[in-house]
Amino acid sequence: MKKIYIIICSVLISIGVQAQHKESENILNKLLWNDEMLNIMVDTRIDLQAQFNNGDLDNASFRTQTFRLWLVGEIIPGIRYRFRHRFNKPQTPLLRDNYSSATDQAWIAFDIGKDWTITAGKQSMQLGTFEYDYNGADIYQSTMVNGDIDMYKTGVNIAYKFSSQEINLQIVNSDAPQFASEEYKNKAFAANFLWVGDLFDKKLRTRWGYGIFQHNKSKFYNWLTLGTQLNLGNFTTELDYFRGNRDMDYGSIVDSTELGSRYVQDQSVALSLKYDFGKWKPIIKGTWNQRYDKKYDSNAYESIGIQAALEFYPFTQDKVKDLRFHIAYAYSNTNFQGEFNSMSNQDTHTILAGTRWLFKVK
Repeated sequence: MKKIYIIICSVLISIGVQAQHKESENILNKLLWNDEMLNIMVDTRIDLQAQFNNGDLDNASFRTQTFRLWLVGEIIPGIRYRFRHRFNKPQTPLLRDNYSSATDQAWIAFDIGKDWTITAGKQSMQLGTFEYDYNGADIYQSTMVNGDIDMYKTGVNIAYKFSSQEINLQIVNSDAPQFASEEYKNKAFAANFLWVGDLFDKKLRTRWGYGIFQHNKSKFYNWLTLGTQLNLGNFTTELDYFRGNRDMDYGSIVDSTELGSRYVQDQSVALSLKYDFGKWKPIIKGTWNQRYDKKYDSNAYESIGIQAALEFYPFTQDKVKDLRFHIAYAYSNTNFQGEFNSMSNQDTHTILAGTRWLFKVK
């Protein structure tokens, strides 16, 4: 009798395992063959780039600027997900987030009614400005702040939409060395508030944000990020502004190996002008950056930059419409001040030509 019970239990377990296996297969098949549930995209940009510092060729090479894999989809109406991973970045594990540092995004979003959305997982920090919102593959010369701020963190974002406007409130881990102290990095958080505005039928758009980053139990770093975009037909102009405090080791810029982490206030401004001729899209962009060292009580340096780029989109078919070729020239001048005013100004010229393609694999 005991053997019969054992046989019956074994059969039931076997049937259950097979049913679960079939159910898993069914879910997998739905994901693989349903374009709404699973879209696989590859995002890549490759440039031939040369950089000159004070008239001398510093480097020249073919360079992969971007190589990302995207997985995006909608599981059921109102529940979406996104996974984005880089393959041209060190796959360093992040102990607190429990993600690889090369994983930019891994989140799931839930719509609650028509107006509310909750997003949980690793995501972009909700900072303002349009420069920050662009895919990095679409930027040729970045401002100082946008170029080195920690962009992706794990947490929760709540978005509320009304009258073509969107308000975001986000809480995320804040363990980057530029914000959290070493002894507090395992329990520090950041809160970000962002207004994504749409005014006058998208002629005027905003990305205005404020963020507060925990440094230790009683100290917080504040950031103001303002982005305003004007659209007049095929012409677009954007004005972006960053201002905030953080800890940075800028020894490589001032040629000092002993500088260490410094308490600084950083500012960046970007003004861009774009025109869409269809297949041809010229871009002109100017930047200004300032780093104020609070320990020295003086500016460390300021820099100005100008870039000109031309993008060419030769194809109109859906699968290759995002394939582009581009050439760009960028110039920047760094003026050292305060403790470093004995250093000569640094002039940097960058010339690049390349291709970028965001294409759908499935």
